[in-house]
Amino acid sequence: MLAHGAFGIDQIGLSLLAVVPALAGMWLGSIMRQKISPKTFRRCFLLFLIVLGLELKLHPFA
Repeated sequence: MLAHGAFGIDQIGLSLLAVVPALAGMWLGSIMRQKISPKTFRRCFLLFLIVLGLELKLHPFA
């Protein structure tokens, strides 16, 4: 991406900052998965994806 001009050096800090919540979510998800049954975890995860999809559908570019 850098070679084709789609990613600048000045954006590295912001990109690294965006990785922090993703890693925190993965860590929290692994803890939750150990504490609840796989079936319940899947249901909650799918419900979250549905809610996220509805939010994107209702406010696509907000």
